[in-house]
Amino acid sequence: MILRLFLLLVGLAGIVLAGQDVAATLAADVAHLDGTSTYFAASGVLFSYLWVPLVALAASALFVAPGLLLALGTATSEDHFEHWLLKGFTLSLFGVPALAAVVQAISGDPMTGTAFILLLVLLCLPGIGLIASLPVPEILQGRGWDVAGMIVLPLAVLIFLAPKFYWESLNDDGAHSFLNAMLFMTRGLPFWPPDAGGIGGYPTPKMMSETFLQTGFMRLFGPYEVSIRLAYLPGISVLFGVMLSFVRKADGQTDPRTVLGLGGALLLFSFVMAFNPSYNPYFADIALPMAREPMILLGVLGYILFFNEQRFGWMAFVSTLALLTAPNGTLLIGFFLVSYFLLTRPLPFRKVFVAGLIALGVLVLASLAEMMLTRSGLMGVADEFGADSILRRLRFVTVFDTGRFLFWLLPCGILPGLALLAWPWQDKLSRMLTLTVIAYVLFFYVQAYRILPHHFAPAAVIPLIVFWRLRPVQVAPAPALACALAGLALSAWISWPNTLRPFTQTRDLGHRISIEADAAPFPDLNEIRVAPELIAQGFPPVWTQAELENRYMAGQLSVYVHARMSAPDTAIPDYFIRAATAPLAEGEAVVGEAVEGQVLVVRNQGAYEEDLGNTEVPVSIADAYRVPLDSIFGQGTRETPYPVWDIAKIVGLR
Repeated sequence: MILRLFLLLVGLAGIVLAGQDVAATLAADVAHLDGTSTYFAASGVLFSYLWVPLVALAASALFVAPGLLLALGTATSEDHFEHWLLKGFTLSLFGVPALAAVVQAISGDPMTGTAFILLLVLLCLPGIGLIASLPVPEILQGRGWDVAGMIVLPLAVLIFLAPKFYWESLNDDGAHSFLNAMLFMTRGLPFWPPDAGGIGGYPTPKMMSETFLQTGFMRLFGPYEVSIRLAYLPGISVLFGVMLSFVRKADGQTDPRTVLGLGGALLLFSFVMAFNPSYNPYFADIALPMAREPMILLGVLGYILFFNEQRFGWMAFVSTLALLTAPNGTLLIGFFLVSYFLLTRPLPFRKVFVAGLIALGVLVLASLAEMMLTRSGLMGVADEFGADSILRRLRFVTVFDTGRFLFWLLPCGILPGLALLAWPWQDKLSRMLTLTVIAYVLFFYVQAYRILPHHFAPAAVIPLIVFWRLRPVQVAPAPALACALAGLALSAWISWPNTLRPFTQTRDLGHRISIEADAAPFPDLNEIRVAPELIAQGFPPVWTQAELENRYMAGQLSVYVHARMSAPDTAIPDYFIRAATAPLAEGEAVVGEAVEGQVLVVRNQGAYEEDLGNTEVPVSIADAYRVPLDSIFGQGTRETPYPVWDIAKIVGLR
């Protein structure tokens, strides 16, 4: 076994070593996309659809290998396949990037490329040593279908969504993730210092897991858009393996029909999340929020798994995947505990109290870490998801935005959501999950503003477990699979985007901006604070549908990031960020006000007005998932297009 592990490790490292340049090659393809098919570029079919997926899969396996090997070496007789996956993934997710930052700080050498690959191999050695010296449970025995599904699903996701992964521009959420990963690589901490400006509120100790994962892939492949998007693959693969553990047959075996049905649903889920959830009115970015959704679900399912077995230490450990990713994880765990309490007799006061206290303890520790980092000047104050912000979100409510039910029902094929209605055929765990999902859906459904499809993502995926655990489905899996595939086909038809072409306008605009001001090597904190603000003066944010009909919404952070990336030789600058004291050439004009001694200059006023007034921008978001800007950024009460009520006013607080 040890020899096989060494050979596998060497093979994975060799593939990733040989494929370090795939991201750079894909980035160079962008210049040749115009006039070509959506799915093909200059590097060719074999490169894009054979070599890159192979490298991406090897990189995913190599990144999680240190944790998986250590978890295997320390496994006990209580551990099964799903426990091993959860422990190993959590260990690698937080441990590998943290250790890379420590080694980089001590050695002074960048832990990127070959150096990071070597570090990954070295981090695998302790686990292999433990496996060689201790008896190890047969965790992988009988798990052939599980492993096959975990390999095929991320490959299918990457191949099917290749243009979105490879060639699409960043939107502002993706650009934020990109800069977060670069910050972690260069600073050794994933948190922005107080002088970072508007970007500084995220990540925080309670919202950071995807930054750890994306940093690992950026260390492997370099600072490219595709690097941070590939971080979705290990998460969705491990999530698939963990979910299969909840829907196995009574004898503990995995039914291949379940693998096909569940895998197809997660493929559709990936497709929907790749194209639709976005504050940007034109397109969604895989880098965020899609890349973090698997972590939320893994943390919640891991919490439930270890909670049911009363293994509270590991429950606390794996729950960090959810509790340190987004507030959604806290909600789901809280709703599950309430559901468990309501459906269990005698009432499990002690068990629920202990489990709730543990989850609260994780959050308190994260809050204390945030407080210490803030007071020591290592990070700025973050308030987007503070108590005041959450109360503002809950203040204005509506019950008439019924289109939101599609955000929950469609992403995984309709039937799983409807399975929540099949209460008589559900077992105890399924009923707990049903109540959890219903409470979660209602929590987001009634909020009037800032609600997008990704807020319902966990509520779309968890019902898959309920569906495949239904008694009729367990008895007749073949007809159930046929019905599930029909539901997937219908959902795919409704969810099909308006175009499959990657969105490139943001990159094109960024490549036409020349930053002439002196700055430290990218990312420079002063430049990150100033340049996006200048871009926002030239291309002001759009907050309403009426504005969007007359003006292009550029995305100040994403345009800035693309301005800092290498532009093709044919790109001609139309905009310049330079010192306010620099003289203007003939025809040039300053747009907006100076920011810290810098200004945005346009070369040609006519070209600027054409860019600013460009409303012929392709929109890939499907109609079923499109949320008007008035519903995203709106505030206050209103009567049209549906009533919105002020809870504070109704109860007499205003």
